[in-house]
Amino acid sequence: MTPAKLFRALFDQSGLIMISRLAGAGIGLLTQLLMVRLVGPHELGLFYAASSLAAVLGVVAAQGYPLTAARFVGRYRNKNSEALCGIFTGQTLRESLLAATIAAIAVIVWTLTWPGLSDGARWPYVIAAWMILATTAINILTGIAGGMRLFLLCYVPEGFGRPIAFFVIVAAAGAVGFDLGAMPAMLAFAAITMALALYLGIKLARDVPHIRWRGEARKPLSWRWRREAWQLIFLAVFTNFFADVGILVVVPFLSAVDVAVFGMCLKLALLVGYFVQVGQQMVVPDMVDARHAGDFPRLQRAAWRSIVSPTALTLAAMAFVYVFGPVLLPVFGPEFGRGYSALLILLAAQLLRSLAGPSAHLLTLSGVQSVNMGLSASAIAVLLAASAALTPKFGINGAALAVLLTYAYWIGASAVALKRLREPSVDIVWLTWNSLRRA
Repeated sequence: MTPAKLFRALFDQSGLIMISRLAGAGIGLLTQLLMVRLVGPHELGLFYAASSLAAVLGVVAAQGYPLTAARFVGRYRNKNSEALCGIFTGQTLRESLLAATIAAIAVIVWTLTWPGLSDGARWPYVIAAWMILATTAINILTGIAGGMRLFLLCYVPEGFGRPIAFFVIVAAAGAVGFDLGAMPAMLAFAAITMALALYLGIKLARDVPHIRWRGEARKPLSWRWRREAWQLIFLAVFTNFFADVGILVVVPFLSAVDVAVFGMCLKLALLVGYFVQVGQQMVVPDMVDARHAGDFPRLQRAAWRSIVSPTALTLAAMAFVYVFGPVLLPVFGPEFGRGYSALLILLAAQLLRSLAGPSAHLLTLSGVQSVNMGLSASAIAVLLAASAALTPKFGINGAALAVLLTYAYWIGASAVALKRLREPSVDIVWLTWNSLRRA
């Protein structure tokens, strides 16, 4: 590749997103290191649990609409139907924010009345409750932005802006000697999240056709949007907020310190997994156009693009952790050294996810959302069952094995589902076989 081509590749939208995410990941690592020093593993485990609760309920309140945005916004963009795009956007925001408000009130009531919670644990959950609204809004707004191909707006503010802002606050607290426990950390993180939601709303309002806040769509159309979205709730939870679900399911089985160690390892693995997710999500608009035109070779080329770079990056990350993990993990604290094997297992799960290609996205585009619902719900059930079976006996490594088993089940079941729906497979095995056969 010539220097000019390399420069263009690095600084197109995809390159800028990857670079910003790399920078955000580096800042995130520094932030986690500072938080361990400032709050300690116990308080960090509480912070992880509270922030994960806000994240999971935020995606549930979004009701699957972010995953349908690529399908419907892409369709209305192709048909130049600005009115329907505006009505769809208004319905998703209106219904999701209402659900987020109900969820926030329910969490506050539970938190303030539950007798087993200490005062130190109670207030982080209260803050997390109000953070649900901002998290829900971000999920909806980034989904709409991605459907409109506004990828920089979709990925950079959340993947780069929020980590930097949180790092600045944590670093400032450490510099002045402020006692940054779980509650102040949650307060800072929630404030940044709310500011980000407001920023995305202002920016997106300039690019989206006039948003119709009132329910102006015909009832059959509104119910079609709603029905397809509801069937994708479990998929949204599983694919976009797996780290938070993974942390929540082990809270009953691990101490707060072990929750912090496992949570750190899972977040590190899913930083690599984020590149897998971005690589798959960025080809969705091309897959939409290819399906619309009946151009299946173009769809397969898009699938290849979603596999090659993320797989190379994941393999490089595994090699790096294998060599340097025993030295680097204890930098977070002496407790984190025992997460070495778990981190390698969790990275192996991301490798499986990368090699599977955008199978889940293709299932979404097929319109048979009941299949995605069943696959994602059963995968979450597998995670719950495997965590309950393995974590009490094997600790952190058992929790990591539960994640690996869950991904293996989900990937295999998705491949079977695509075959039964007579959709083209987009995993690396089928793509390689098809390429060799054509050659």
